Amino acid sequence: MLIRSTFFQDERGWIDFFLSKTALILASVVVIAAIYHFALNMEEISYKKELDRLSAELLYYIDNVGSSSEETCVTYAIDFNHLPHFQYKTVEVLISCEYVIINANIDGKSIIAAKAPAFRVYPYSPSTLSNNLKSNYGSNGSINEPIRADYADIIKYLTSITKEVSFNTSNPIYIQKTFIYFTDDINVDKIGYVLVYQR
Repeated sequence: MLIRSTFFQDERGWIDFFLSKTALILASVVVIAAIYHFALNMEEISYKKELDRLSAELLYYIDNVGSSSEETCVTYAIDFNHLPHFQYKTVEVLISCEYVIINANIDGKSIIAAKAPAFRVYPYSPSTLSNNLKSNYGSNGSINEPIRADYADIIKYLTSITKEVSFNTSNPIYIQKTFIYFTDDINVDKIGYVLVYQR
């Protein structure tokens, strides 16, 4: 006597079997996609950490020069040997009077690290500063040629003409503390600025 399994005859058994296998396959796809997405996020976090470290390092130099009570100048160069993710990638440094931004494009996605300096920053050379002051005030702001204006007016003027400047990461960046001298015709005072520029 031949006994046939009821499993092969029961169509509901086949439907349950295929539905459970389909559910397992879909669950596997979701898990694999989640792991892949997690790996991409970890890589992006790693990129962001390197850019944060770079922006913090540049900001350290700017703030260190800014805290000096005397005029001083240091040279800063980005060492890509300490940035393994960016050795062969384009990294952009943007500086304005309000922030320092490090930007990199990784596989079509922009990764940004931004920091605000503690001191007044003017992202131009000493000659540009001198020419701008001379054209607006008739004096270059040196100790021998102080500006006839008040403190707030000078800061407002320099902030209004300062644009975001892009720096070439292959060349050194000069960070210089300078003073702008101003007078009310009785007393001479000074404002400290950090100039950040390239030659």
